[in-house]
Amino acid sequence: VNGGQEATLFDLGAPITFHALGGCVHGDATDLYGRLRNHPGLYVVDGSLIPGVTPCANPFWTVSANAERCIETIVREDYGAMV
Repeated sequence: VNGGQEATLFDLGAPITFHALGGCVHGDATDLYGRLRNHPGLYVVDGSLIPGVTPCANPFWTVSANAERCIETIVREDYGAMV
C-alpha cells in the first residue's frame, strides 16, 4: 500500500510496499560513512545511502547493517569513543 492505493509488481496481483532508496549516495552527498559534506555533525544513516535497489527483498537488513557500519566509525572518529 502506497498512499492508500495498492500497487502490484509484474502484474502478479500481490500488493507490495515501495521502499525508497537513494538520494544521499555514499561518496556523493556524503562520505562513505554518511557524514554530509560541508555540514559538520550532520549524518545520514538510512536507506537514502543505498544506491539503487535491493532486488526482490525488503531492504531492512541492508539498511540496518550499513547504519551500524557507519555509526561505529562516526562514534570512534568524530567523538573519540570506543564502540
